[in-house]
Formats: sequence, structure tokens, C-alpha cells
Amino acid sequence: MTSRHVRAVAGAAALCVALVGCSGRAAQPSPTATPPVAPTPTASPVLNCTAPAVLAQVDQQLAGRDFEAHYLTIGEKLTLSVWLVDPEIDPAAPPSGVAAADRQAVARGLSISYQLVDQIPCVRSVFDQVNPMIVDSRFQHWYKDFLPVRAFVGLHDPTTSELIAAVEAAGTAIAEPRKTAPQTAQTPAAGSCGWPAARAAVQGSLGADNTAAYLIIGAGLVEPGNLNPNSADDVGVEVQWTVADTSAAADLLVRERLGHVAEVLACLWPAIDSLEAFVVDPAGRTLVYAIVPGSVVRARLIPLPPSLVRIYHMPPATQP
Repeated sequence: MTSRHVRAVAGAAALCVALVGCSGRAAQPSPTATPPVAPTPTASPVLNCTAPAVLAQVDQQLAGRDFEAHYLTIGEKLTLSVWLVDPEIDPAAPPSGVAAADRQAVARGLSISYQLVDQIPCVRSVFDQVNPMIVDSRFQHWYKDFLPVRAFVGLHDPTTSELIAAVEAAGTAIAEPRKTAPQTAQTPAAGSCGWPAARAAVQGSLGADNTAAYLIIGAGLVEPGNLNPNSADDVGVEVQWTVADTSAAADLLVRERLGHVAEVLACLWPAIDSLEAFVVDPAGRTLVYAIVPGSVVRARLIPLPPSLVRIYHMPPATQP
């Protein structure tokens, strides 16, 4: 419509009102059809799904708790491992309280595993399994397991019973928790050091890139033949560090690094029974597994005698 037409229509309307009131309704302008606006598609966020990125998120999620988190291959499965101290478990639980402490440990391990899978989406695409290790405030073993990531996908605020059912439905049996009451705490030997101080020193020597240093008492982390693997009070320390390539995982270099760790652990109380080490590449593939008997550590045999340190080089993964 031209401006002249607009003025004509407006003038006629005004004249009609002034003279006779224009019985009937005033004509309404025809509405102009507005085509629907298609919603702008929202781009899906690009996730940086790498193992190091996941580890950084795990550190944020578990901040404020006493834990160690790292990743490595176990049985050709990329595994997100979390060692966690649960202060709610009674470290001096009597025989009558073991069952309740077991339930607490299993519930904690399953809950932590579910939260990591549920709240960190990249866990689902990067990792095959979660390895919770639950200890009490004296670092005594209560629950250790390997849980498939796929078991937790799609769950919503599950109960412990529902988590157990989901894991079993995925074809994995829940590992047995502790069955015996903890040992009575002993007075530390003169000149000994506790785990917090030893752990800080070990971590200082390992660096910060996908490393780990944790203590589990009574979980069978000992070299077969040195001590009964089913002992309720064996003292096992595990450490892990990353190397850039296989040349940095040579026997001499592994023994040298383990020697530094052993020096720190010589004063540990309770006295160490076994030191186990995992040397991994940046992708978490295990290159070397090594065992140092606790007797060597306690005797402060530094440098470590090559004949007493068992070093196993892992074969390269089979390419598909």
C-alpha cells in the first residue's frame, strides 16, 4: 500500500466517526502471515575425551578427600583406578562390626565408581573399567574391585542394591570385601615414619603426571613366596609413574627410580612387606611391572641389588 492510500484510508475512518459513529465494526487490517522461525541448531559441545583430561576432572570431583587417582592398562583394559580413604569405616572394627564395615566399603566403592561414570561423560568413552580401592584411616583394606564402566551407564540415583544388580547384570561378580577384623594397632617403632609423610616424599620423587603412591594393608599386595598372600596384615605399597617411551623404562632406570622410593619407605610403619611398581607410557599402557621385596627395602639395600628386584617388561599390545 502506498502512502497516498494510507492517508486516504485514515481520512475516511476519521470522517465516519465524526459524522455518524460508523455503526458496525471498523475494518481490521488483514494480519500479515509470519513464517515460523526455525530454531537455531545448538552445536554439540566438543569434549576433550582423553585420559589426562578425565584424570584432571576426577581430581576436581574428589577434592577434599584423601585419595589417589591414576590410569593404566590392566588385562588389556584401560582402567581408572581410585584409592580412597573412607573415614567412616571403623579401623578397629570388632568381629561383630566387620559385616557393617564391609557394607560401608562396598557402598562407597560402588558409589564413587558410579559418580565418576555419571558425572564425567568422557569416562564412558575412554575407560573400560573402574578400579575402586577402599581403605580405612589406618590404610587397611576393605574393598577392591574391577567394575565395567558400561554397568553404570543409564542409571539414575541408584541405591547400593541397584548398583550391585547393574554390575552383576553386566557379567561381573562383586569382589568379596574384608572378612576378618583388623589387627590391633601397634605402637610405632622408634625412628619410624607414618604413611602420610612417606607418601608425600614418594610423590615428590615421582612427579605429577599420572603418578600414584598408595598403601594397602591386608589386600595381598605382596610377592608370592615372601608372605602368605591371604594375610590380614601384609603391608603393600604400590607406585606408578609415566615415561615418554620404552627407552626410559630400561631396567637400570627402573631400579634407580625404585631405589629412591625404597629409601623413603625404609622407615615406614607398619614395616613394608612388598613394593610394587607400574611404569606406563603417556597413554597408560603398562610397559613394566616390578616387585621389590619388603626385606630389601627394610634392610636399606641401596642401590637395589639387581638380583633381588623382579622386573617384567610387558609385550606390546596386539594391533587390531
